[in-house]
Amino acid sequence: MVRIRSSNRFIFIAIIAFIGLALPAWGENIQVLATVDRNEITLEDSLQLSIIIKGNQNTTHLELPSLPDFRISPSGTSKSTQIINMKRSTSITHNYRLTPTKIGQFKIGPTHVRTDGKTFITQPIIIEVKKPTEPIQSGSRPVFVESTISKKEAFVGEQLIYSFKVFHRVEAKNFDLNMPFGASYFQKEDLGKAKIYQSVINGIHYDVQEVSVALFPIKPGNAEIPTASLEFDIYHRTQNRLNQGPFGQFFNDPFFNQSTRAEHKILRTKPINIDILALPKDGKPKNFNNTIGEFKMVATIGKTELEVGDTTTLTITVSGRGNVRGISLPEPDLKNSFKIYRDQPETHQTVVGNQIVGKKIFKFALVPLKSGLINLPSFTLSYFNPILKDYHQLKTQPIRINIKPSTTQEKLNLVTSNLLENKSIKPEIETLAEDILPLHTQLDDFNNIKTEFNSTTIFGFVSPVFIFIISALLIKRKNRLTTDLAFYRNQNAYKKASIKLKALINSQNKDSRIFASELSEIFREYIGDKLNMEGKAITAKEVDDKLKGSNFKINQSENIRILLEQFEALQFAPNATGNNDELLNESQSLIENLEKQF
Repeated sequence: MVRIRSSNRFIFIAIIAFIGLALPAWGENIQVLATVDRNEITLEDSLQLSIIIKGNQNTTHLELPSLPDFRISPSGTSKSTQIINMKRSTSITHNYRLTPTKIGQFKIGPTHVRTDGKTFITQPIIIEVKKPTEPIQSGSRPVFVESTISKKEAFVGEQLIYSFKVFHRVEAKNFDLNMPFGASYFQKEDLGKAKIYQSVINGIHYDVQEVSVALFPIKPGNAEIPTASLEFDIYHRTQNRLNQGPFGQFFNDPFFNQSTRAEHKILRTKPINIDILALPKDGKPKNFNNTIGEFKMVATIGKTELEVGDTTTLTITVSGRGNVRGISLPEPDLKNSFKIYRDQPETHQTVVGNQIVGKKIFKFALVPLKSGLINLPSFTLSYFNPILKDYHQLKTQPIRINIKPSTTQEKLNLVTSNLLENKSIKPEIETLAEDILPLHTQLDDFNNIKTEFNSTTIFGFVSPVFIFIISALLIKRKNRLTTDLAFYRNQNAYKKASIKLKALINSQNKDSRIFASELSEIFREYIGDKLNMEGKAITAKEVDDKLKGSNFKINQSENIRILLEQFEALQFAPNATGNNDELLNESQSLIENLEKQF
């Protein structure tokens, strides 16, 4: 009988307990739960969906349900270990943020989790999304947004200012603005960076951030500027009396203050309807070229007096309010008097009081061909003034140029032959001596060297070019494989799927459910690698929508959706039976056809 001293008994017990806690929790029951932080939200809020897996931290497959009425974004994964009454329990939690897109009652379907060769299904959850409560006054809200348009009725081509403003009197960060403008009806022009200022509404002080763009209608009709949305985080703080010392402000930062709580919000504006009017036909000039706004035009010349063959520059400047980029001027009709060289127009735009103001400069280099007094014709520009609702025509002042004859006279050198004279011609070059090497003094001594081009010569010239191009492509592909994760997944998807399919064929496990589950995982992972998606969690509908959006054949995407649904039926049906070989052959054939199209 072995006796243990009392002094070492405590150490022995501690070692045994440590070893017991370090070992895996054998026999621990696996549980899978789906929870949300709340069942009722508004369109301004978001909820957190948590998939909790107790008893195992090695999840092999997690498939979320299809949630078309929510925008899903992962919000992290956490692992935990608890020791209660000398028993250890482990769990892993997958968190997702769900942002609603419309009002109503919705069901979060079951989530399928496969771990340790078994499949677990969570219970469905009912969520009710309500319309946000509108306060009587905007000043009673900590954060609110609004969008405005400068005019609800405008002509085609008229400049409109579309602004989005966010008012907040609490700490708000991580802004994510989605500001559609209706690209089918408008052309957009940016107005610079966002403005930041302060405003007082109903006696309450607000910090304001404003983003504005200029919109130019491109066709008549009833247009709609869609809803703009802003996602952000509100930080709620509680005063901590312990941090009121000289470093209180420093420790009041959200990073140090543990009492700071972040709340994710999403605010939406109402859509804006605009009546776009066609330009009136009455009074429209013949040379009108869809120039809308209010402008001025000036013509200047570099020199009013010059000689034939000299050059001067004619400058036409159009300035004012409107889309000056679209202004065009014809080339002046001066071909009989000048050579004309047109320069590239210069455009300068600035923003003054949320209005685009600018100028466009046209330059023409003129070279006179003949002397005399020449009057340059006037330039005309027709535009429509949307404020006065009528057409106007600008006209430059005529410019007179005095062109003088050229003062540079060209002298004609006449050469007479002295052969007519009976005089001896002395050579200009005399040969004093000759080199040791023979000198070629006759033209016939020089013959062209004919180079014969055959396949070997051509290959010698061309092969380095092909080798360089192929090497550059290989190096580029290698670099891309190491830096571009999506490209790496796409290029290795077929090889990885083929290896796993071969291993599945050699597997001794012929159970239809497990076979369908493993085959489904291989097929989903292949699709996910090709489409740069989380393949093990994608649904049949998500794959179908993604392939249709990638210009795949409709019947091809339909076959994929049917095959994925067949996998699910075999995995989760109570008494599922199926032919494993047929299912495997169908999967292999579909993967090979997809590889040809990707």
